[in-house]
Amino acid sequence: MTDIQRQRSFLLFVIFLFSVVYFVGISEVPFHPDESTQIFMSRDVQIFFSQPLSLAYDDEKSEDLRQRYRLLDPPLSRWFIGLTSIVFNVPPLSADWDWSKTWDENARTGALPSPYTLLVSRLAVSFVFPFLLYTVYKTGETLAGRTTAWINLILTANNALILLHTRRAMAESLLMLFTCLSIYFLVNRAKPSWLLAIPITLAFNAKYSTAPLVFVGMIYCLMNTSNQPPSFLLRLKSALLYLTIFFLLTFFLNPVLWSSPLDALKAAVIERHNLLTAQSAAIGGFNPSQTPQTLSGRMLALIAQLFIAPPAVADVGNYLAATELPTQIYFSRPWHNLTNGFFVGGFFLSLSIIGLFWMVRHNWRMLLNFSNPPTLLLMAFIGQFAGIIGGIPLAFQRYYLPLLPYITLFIGYAISQGIYLSKNATTRDTQQPN
Repeated sequence: MTDIQRQRSFLLFVIFLFSVVYFVGISEVPFHPDESTQIFMSRDVQIFFSQPLSLAYDDEKSEDLRQRYRLLDPPLSRWFIGLTSIVFNVPPLSADWDWSKTWDENARTGALPSPYTLLVSRLAVSFVFPFLLYTVYKTGETLAGRTTAWINLILTANNALILLHTRRAMAESLLMLFTCLSIYFLVNRAKPSWLLAIPITLAFNAKYSTAPLVFVGMIYCLMNTSNQPPSFLLRLKSALLYLTIFFLLTFFLNPVLWSSPLDALKAAVIERHNLLTAQSAAIGGFNPSQTPQTLSGRMLALIAQLFIAPPAVADVGNYLAATELPTQIYFSRPWHNLTNGFFVGGFFLSLSIIGLFWMVRHNWRMLLNFSNPPTLLLMAFIGQFAGIIGGIPLAFQRYYLPLLPYITLFIGYAISQGIYLSKNATTRDTQQPN
């Protein structure tokens, strides 16, 4: 066995061990009512195989709950849950969760999934965790070498927010995988560059908050000069192909667009605006800290949720009493909150800032070179950061998850550069004459 084979075998073994811990604890994650909505909407997959055109937008069904969700929410998680439910013969929920009702009332109406239904639905989206770990390793290796790769893998596998939010039957697991895959394609300078459209489109259809990645991919196609000769017409062709793949794949994944795309898009924008307005008014009325209005307030909320606050088992406090016991059991495992807190989180925040600073400093002369991997990473980070700060008015912890892949990379870069500088300093000291 060669050194490369041994290294790959060891990497896969470590990923396997982390994955075992991850999957063993999946049933202990406290239930979130939005999981019911995803399982309820997974029936769309069954409808797709029997009456696909009935999923298309119909302006006469403006009061239809399922159509409203199709307009509001990205489709990828319900595709995964629905297909898995068909394979394991698990019927979708007959009723959606009603936030105006009590826990017991929702259970009586059939909105609370059974433990088996919930487990299958969670596995339908969380099974990608080993692929996530492999992707973050390869990204760190491409960006800055094996030390950064290992640190990136370990931080991702043990991140408290990832361990909680990606184990639920919601969008976060697929969001993390396809965001990380998009970053890997980007820093690996995908050839041809239009291939970047595939992971970015899937990330977008997992969570719309990754929309900045779509623009980053477009800029990469237009500005990439790694192809020789660096023809503008070639780059324009690549950008047009990138957009074609994005729109066609998004169109296929969203049957609601099939009959009247423009009308459906217009209705989706209205629904999304109305929902955010209603949520901001309702939540801001009793907890203004969750609806920061200023730039500084949103920055503080982002830092608090990503580094300081414990993993959020709930976005609002409607059902904290009902989930109190599962929450206590979940946090009785010390490895479920290794990365957040005032001191630990503050330490990681400092490292991420240092890593960002060093990456900019070490690549200062090449920051405008769009074939330079750190430049591409920084461009994606700035786009995602600006999109979240400027476009998301609610300070829900899971809304900040698209930034975690960049943060772990910055931390890994800071630690690996610190190790490198320490080794160099030690070498210089030993080489100095007595």
